[in-house]
Amino acid sequence: MAPDPGPVDDIASLLDRVTRVTSHVALSEHKRMELHHAAASVPTTGDTRLVAGVLARAGDRSGLIGYAPLVGSQESRRYAVEVAVEPEADPDGQLYDLVVDTVVDVVKRLGGGWLRLWTAAARDIDDARALAHGLRVERSLVQMRCALPLPDHPGSGPTIETRPFRPGLDEEAWLITNNRAFASHPEQGRWDLSTLLEREKEPWFDPDGLLLLEEDGRVAGSCWTKVHRDTDPPMGEIYVIGVDPDFHGRGWGRALTEAGLAWLSGRGLTVGMLYVDADNVPALSMYRSMGFAEDHVDRAYLGQFGPADDEIGSAGTHQMADGVGDGGGDTRDE
Repeated sequence: MAPDPGPVDDIASLLDRVTRVTSHVALSEHKRMELHHAAASVPTTGDTRLVAGVLARAGDRSGLIGYAPLVGSQESRRYAVEVAVEPEADPDGQLYDLVVDTVVDVVKRLGGGWLRLWTAAARDIDDARALAHGLRVERSLVQMRCALPLPDHPGSGPTIETRPFRPGLDEEAWLITNNRAFASHPEQGRWDLSTLLEREKEPWFDPDGLLLLEEDGRVAGSCWTKVHRDTDPPMGEIYVIGVDPDFHGRGWGRALTEAGLAWLSGRGLTVGMLYVDADNVPALSMYRSMGFAEDHVDRAYLGQFGPADDEIGSAGTHQMADGVGDGGGDTRDE
């Protein structure tokens, strides 16, 4: 059975408010999907399922002022969390700290383990706050943006031809190439058919925006785009881009990126966006040469916590009234 996710409508309303105020998506795609699975009583397994949630309420106002979904598994002892708190309800960060403390307590009561905390648009104060909770910087993910359309650069790279993805026909071939291209990637290299089909059900999915490059009768690479109509201004994202290792060294990564950005520009978008690991120096250099610039950095913090004396064996929603206390009950991608 999937855990009770809590008041889904209240959670969605909070996430929308936080996104509007901060101009950053309040909850990553994967955790949002796990929340919807739980709401629909869709059972999930493995290291990425929703296992618990922390809800924060204020006694003098209706609705939620904070939410933190915890995904992972007791079997692997690996968990990940993002924290969304309404900025006007937390001017000094005390509510955020209390939510994180409660999440750490939940991990301990689940038997302990590794906890990864993702923070959007991380600042020095976020690094210090995470350290105070026993979490250290593990990974930095740079969001880069560019103006669309890209300026013409004649002769800058190879000319390629792509075709749109065909749902029901191309899944297996795309997965083989994707998982080979991202064999060492902590999230993207572990996709299976169910993962891909879940994305195909998302309202933003457009098979025409998933561009496939074929060579020698196989999918050699792809550029998957994603349109964000709810941002201001709307943005077109290079969502997943990869080239099979057998075809490295041909300049196809840049060519596929350009093809994806051209497709997004053709849909009327004027801002392109993508994410890249901060330690991926070659990719950062290539994207800068194409006209991308760093907008902000999302950061993952990691810590290990031992079990509490009173372990709990199932997922629970932990309610925080007036920002203090919690009670039991069934309830940033990795």
